Amino acid sequence: MPGSVARLPNGGSSDDDGVPPADIYKAAVDEYRFQAEFNWSRTQYMLVFNTAILAAASAIASRPGRSAALVFGLGAFASALSYFVMRTQHDYYRAARDHLRRVEESLGIPSDQRMDTTSTMRGQQKRRKASVTQLVYLLLLAVGLADITGACIIAVR
Repeated sequence: MPGSVARLPNGGSSDDDGVPPADIYKAAVDEYRFQAEFNWSRTQYMLVFNTAILAAASAIASRPGRSAALVFGLGAFASALSYFVMRTQHDYYRAARDHLRRVEESLGIPSDQRMDTTSTMRGQQKRRKASVTQLVYLLLLAVGLADITGACIIAVR
């Protein structure tokens, strides 16, 4: 299996601490995988949370009064905060990805056997139209704009 941790030499050590190279690589892969999975879980939560606020504000807006404007405002604020959460979590992912790449280079893993699950890891940023992260930012922007629009409509009624 190309790029398998099992193919790394496990007997020798990479430094004076005696940590086998396969263990170092496995830890880097595990951290990369953790960041990817945890970030996606958080992303799902943020998208559901923000759309739930928008749905609640829309339901409240169908009744007389201006209380929906407050909920729409809360939704816009939540969308903005979610954007910053997403940026921070993506920094964690990038750090794990870059660390994995450094470990692969230091262990001398041939380039055709390295992890290349994303276009950035394959060095193909130019070929893609948009990243998943950019699309999630766009979704958050759309929900935030819908919240702002709802608040404005309620305010002028």
